[in-house]
Amino acid sequence: MVNTKLVAAVVIVIIAVAAVVAVWQFMPASDETIKIGLVAPLSIPVGQDMDRAAKMAAEEINADGGIYVESLGKRLKIEIVVADTETANPEVAPAEVTRVVDQGVDVLIGGFGSSATLAGQVYAIEQKVPYVITGASTHLVTRRGFLPDGHSLKIDDPEGMSYMFHYCTTVYHYSETVAHFFAEAMKPLLESEYGLTRNLRLAVLYRNDAYGQGVWDATKQFIEDDNLPIDIVAEVNYETTKTTFQTELTTVKNAEPDAVYVVDFTTNTAVIYTQGQTDVGLNSIYIAVECCEEPEFYTALGQYGDGQLLESKFASYADVDGEFYLPMMDTYVADYKAKYGQVPGMMGADTYDAFYIVKDAIERAGTLEKSAVRDAIESCDMDQMLIITQTGKIEFGTDEDNYHEIDPFTFVEQLYYDESIGECRPKVIWPATAPVVGDIKQADLVFPDNYEPGSP
Repeated sequence: MVNTKLVAAVVIVIIAVAAVVAVWQFMPASDETIKIGLVAPLSIPVGQDMDRAAKMAAEEINADGGIYVESLGKRLKIEIVVADTETANPEVAPAEVTRVVDQGVDVLIGGFGSSATLAGQVYAIEQKVPYVITGASTHLVTRRGFLPDGHSLKIDDPEGMSYMFHYCTTVYHYSETVAHFFAEAMKPLLESEYGLTRNLRLAVLYRNDAYGQGVWDATKQFIEDDNLPIDIVAEVNYETTKTTFQTELTTVKNAEPDAVYVVDFTTNTAVIYTQGQTDVGLNSIYIAVECCEEPEFYTALGQYGDGQLLESKFASYADVDGEFYLPMMDTYVADYKAKYGQVPGMMGADTYDAFYIVKDAIERAGTLEKSAVRDAIESCDMDQMLIITQTGKIEFGTDEDNYHEIDPFTFVEQLYYDESIGECRPKVIWPATAPVVGDIKQADLVFPDNYEPGSP
């Protein structure tokens, strides 16, 4: 005979368990720690810098009591869960991001390399996990929803895309800076020193991926749209597996440029600067992109960096008698050096700031519920920290043309070889001032001693 009371009790238990599971599925992933997934390429210097900066930020926040979550009525410590994308490998990134998302992270921070970040972010978009991207420079990481139908990178999920935020410069930000620097600073110097009244002759040498192609497209666009006096005399790309560049550099040399825009990561950029001068005799002036703003870059260049250029938005060597252009940098650089025995790089600075952006968002949201945290990041209005912005505030755009992007300020540095240490050190040369901050210029542009301008 069936025990109806027992059956009823079992049914009630099953319903209760199902209800708990259903509720759990919509609750934040953790209630004892706040899990932040750090997406970083730990096999290369920039990723190691991101990792060190992330740990420093988390330790500071935890030492101060953690992050207060009003709905829980308590402060929670940060727990970092690392998604190692190795060398910013787009074949590795998806599995790593999936792994940490499935471990229940509350937020993602990081990402480096446009191709790797575009590949890795897909699962975060699908699962609606807030992601503050601090390394990829393609604007598509927040704008894939605006791509035309049929585009291979389009993601037709407006809600999922709304969880993506870009605390980083895009290819448009720094290509605009580089193009205008050549037009407004270098071209007048060519005229005054060499009597060259023609357009500046520019060669672009770039890795063949989303990052390199994005810079190439943006550079062309700014030269055309802003009617800049620049002629692109060589456009040379190469596969990302390349480690030696004599062939490409020879093509560039034969085009007789006045300047060479190099678009790659730290190691390859240093090789290109060096091989161009030693193996090919391309004695031009080279400019690199801000992801090379790492101590390893200055060491690798040695004497072949003397007089060369770097676009950046965080200059950890650009202090005057120990004081930087942003007061917070004084403390950050000193603390980083004391903790790790080396100077920080730019990618770590982005990542460090992002931890405080997330802290601010969670505390204003009052919950770890992901959609509330997303909304709070979108309404961020913090004072700028380690990265100069055009308004002095950390704000994320909401229009289609700057969707969930910040509006950063970038500048150009010139490198000087210091024989006593066998490394280069940078000084800010352009522009003279930054919004809100004021004067930042440390030196004037000069041509390297071995410089040879392009064709008359």
